[in-house]
Amino acid sequence: MHRHTVLFNLKDDSNSEDVINKLRELEKLPTVEAMVIEKNIVPIGEHSPYEWCLVGDFEDLEARDSYEKHEIHVDIIKGTFLPNVKDFIMSDINF
Repeated sequence: MHRHTVLFNLKDDSNSEDVINKLRELEKLPTVEAMVIEKNIVPIGEHSPYEWCLVGDFEDLEARDSYEKHEIHVDIIKGTFLPNVKDFIMSDINF
């Protein structure tokens, strides 16, 4: 299995409901085994600076690569994620 994790903060002027609903469309892409996009329940602070978390599971790295190149993913990242996100970090692991 391959896990893709993105922690992020939205810009202050972003409509969080619209952005998160659009990101949830990624769950339907063919190589996604499971995906969760939720607000962080740990209070935002020095050791927990990100408000939102996306975790996606894929069969393997090849499936994740296919997801990255999928037209819907590219459109959502370029059209919704990047214009509305203040900052983010990513981590990928195999397990």
